[in-house]
Amino acid sequence: MLFFTLGVISTLSLIAMVKWNKIYKFDWKAWFLLGLGFFLMIFCLAWSVSSVLEGEPRAASMGMVVFGLPSLVLLALARRVVLKKQ
Repeated sequence: MLFFTLGVISTLSLIAMVKWNKIYKFDWKAWFLLGLGFFLMIFCLAWSVSSVLEGEPRAASMGMVVFGLPSLVLLALARRVVLKKQ
């Protein structure tokens, strides 16, 4: 069930990036930051859920900190790059 959910989230994030590209016309920096940010966010979710299922809640919380916070920073930088262009 986890991999199906991750596939749905990956597909929806890719569709969202393509729709946002039609509106804002991303350059290579925005694509790179958005792609890496979404990848880290999905990896963070996968890491945390699998760690909780294995009975390691500390690993799940550290995964949220180590992978979740940088993904939020990268997504915020991507937003700044896109809005600065306009």
